[in-house]
Amino acid sequence: MAEGLKRVLTDIQGSLSSITFSMKKCIDDGLEMNLDDMDGLGHRLILLAECFKAPLKEFKHTVLMITLMDAGLSIRNRVKELKARGVVTEDTVFFVEIYSFMKLIEESIASGEYYEELDKIYWRKLNEDLRTRT
Repeated sequence: MAEGLKRVLTDIQGSLSSITFSMKKCIDDGLEMNLDDMDGLGHRLILLAECFKAPLKEFKHTVLMITLMDAGLSIRNRVKELKARGVVTEDTVFFVEIYSFMKLIEESIASGEYYEELDKIYWRKLNEDLRTRT
């Protein structure tokens, strides 16, 4: 299980790296000029979540899939809103916060910290389950 989960996380991290790189560029170059690109990045996050839904479910870690899906849907909804009303400062803050959160996930997977914390949770839950059965 450990190697399989590490492989899945590495694949997710690789995709997230590309997405966060493009996201940062869209933000830095000005959201007004990059709304379609940002919408596409939201779509890519949704596809990433869908692509890894089954393996993450198998490893009982659907929270990552839900997080990616929610980020993608939030981006796409905000882009629709911005196309109707225009971009204001709060919108840039919104996208920077999503970028920062996705970047944090990406970096914690790359460093191994993400897997280590999942492993701790897994063993703690297993021990709790064993205690409640005896």
